[in-house]
Amino acid sequence: MKLVLGLITLVALGSCASFLEEQQPMENKIYKIKLDRTESQARKSLFDFVTTSQQYRKSPDVLGEADLEMTQTKQKESIKLYNFKNTQYTGEIGLGGQDNKFKVIFDTGSANIWLNSARCNDYGCKNHKQYDGSKSPTYEHLGYDLDVEFGTGELMGEINADTAYVGGVSIAKQEFAEIVRENGDVFAQAGFDGIVGLAYPEMAAYNFNPLFDNIIKQKLLDRNVFSFYFSRQEGSRSSELTLGGWDTEHFTGDLHFHNVANKYYWLLDADNILVNGKDLGLCKHGCKVVADTGTSLLTGPSDDLYDLLDTLNIDENCSNIKELPKLTFVLDGVNYDLDANDYVMKIDSEGNEVAYDTFASTDSFVEMGANCQCVGSFMPLDIPSPQGPAWILGDTFLSKFYSVYDRDNDRVGFARAK
Repeated sequence: MKLVLGLITLVALGSCASFLEEQQPMENKIYKIKLDRTESQARKSLFDFVTTSQQYRKSPDVLGEADLEMTQTKQKESIKLYNFKNTQYTGEIGLGGQDNKFKVIFDTGSANIWLNSARCNDYGCKNHKQYDGSKSPTYEHLGYDLDVEFGTGELMGEINADTAYVGGVSIAKQEFAEIVRENGDVFAQAGFDGIVGLAYPEMAAYNFNPLFDNIIKQKLLDRNVFSFYFSRQEGSRSSELTLGGWDTEHFTGDLHFHNVANKYYWLLDADNILVNGKDLGLCKHGCKVVADTGTSLLTGPSDDLYDLLDTLNIDENCSNIKELPKLTFVLDGVNYDLDANDYVMKIDSEGNEVAYDTFASTDSFVEMGANCQCVGSFMPLDIPSPQGPAWILGDTFLSKFYSVYDRDNDRVGFARAK
């Protein structure tokens, strides 16, 4: 999960009270956990944290696999997410008991679970809900140390295990990182308690299974697929993470699938990136894109991103909003178009982001006030080889296009979200 505050982008993460809603369609039983969306506490330090290589300081002997009790297979489970200003989506995960819930970011751009430990006395931990393994009968101490150093601080954690609960699905012996020491403010001002990574296990610490890989291993779903719907209805709890399939009520038109190019991120090959249908050389000989629910913006390689911004030429006074071009990502011959209302943010006099798409008209957006400015939801980011260079399709993209992550076939699907 990444949060960034820069000259050309502002990102928001969200949290509020989540709750469980049950629906009963004709075929499947669906549980919907609302995702909350709250005010941005954008911090470059958090972005640095999740994009920094993790140093594993202690390597005990490999653990033997205990037999797991298989619970009843679920066809589909849906976790509702809450939306605040189209910028942050959080949902709930239980750990060590269904009632012991934490507000988390479900992040396809990372693979570990991070939660604050009750053993941590630093402000960033105390300012959020803390996990207490001594109160859980299913807690297992594994003792793998995890130390992450980044530009503005350091997190020290310990990987242990407990039963996790997501919607109606319970996952036995789920490994997670307890934060026991925090230097810097990476989590201090965040509106959530932790991060749940949903990327491939190659990214995970000590080769432990991410949450969804344990779901696969324990055969808890009929289909090893999950999907995200990020509603643009500000303040609503209509956003959703679905486990076991996708919900056709949340998108329109065809669902197009694209094969994963590298099983680390949800990394895809792109044919081109166009501006008003024109090839500007942003994607020479093809390029890579990452579907990342934990990033609120679009990122690109520095040189290409600056060329794009020069071409877009977004006026900070919002005077040229009506003339801004269409930005198109082309994957396997399918065009995914972003208009100005998708990639422009308005910043009010107090530094708060206001999504252009929430306004009734372009005129009302332009006339909001002289003390505001328009910025593009972009940031330069140079992802190293072999995964990069690559563009990140964050929530700016994923709120317009419903996304499906299919581990049975290693592919990602997009469709126009409702």
